[in-house]
Amino acid sequence: MSENLVQIYSIYINAPAQRIWDAITRSEHTNRWGYGGDVELDPRPGGVFNNLTTAEMKQMGMGDVAIEGTVLEIDPPHRLVLSWKAAWYPDSEPTRVSWELTEYPSGLTRVVLTHDVTAAPQLAAEIAGGGDPQQGGGGWLWSLSGLKTLVETGAPMDQPAA
Repeated sequence: MSENLVQIYSIYINAPAQRIWDAITRSEHTNRWGYGGDVELDPRPGGVFNNLTTAEMKQMGMGDVAIEGTVLEIDPPHRLVLSWKAAWYPDSEPTRVSWELTEYPSGLTRVVLTHDVTAAPQLAAEIAGGGDPQQGGGGWLWSLSGLKTLVETGAPMDQPAA
């Protein structure tokens, strides 16, 4: 079975682009959606991007960095393109993740995430999701659902509603 090596996900979030940008690029938000972890981001082309591991990830044997990369393009709060290398595939080449945020006059924002895994095809099934999200199998679908929930409600998706 052939996997799609360029995966595109599109969602609408009822929030301004800047709020979503902050949730993608600032640790106080990245810890609360997807798989969590602080981010290190030097917001300039060539700058460092790292998604650090959580305590749970370290208990599973991971080091300090889950995803390492480089900022390839940046235009806050509209576009962020990163090289993206998963620590659990140390011998793979970096892939490319692009975030596109388009805010409409109503305040609604379209978020398009494109992940080109041509350089590391073994990631294709993982990022497509469909597995147990609590075991890392939710992929980008899980992460984007968590981003949307957090930005719209202020609460993480994987915690019971108050």
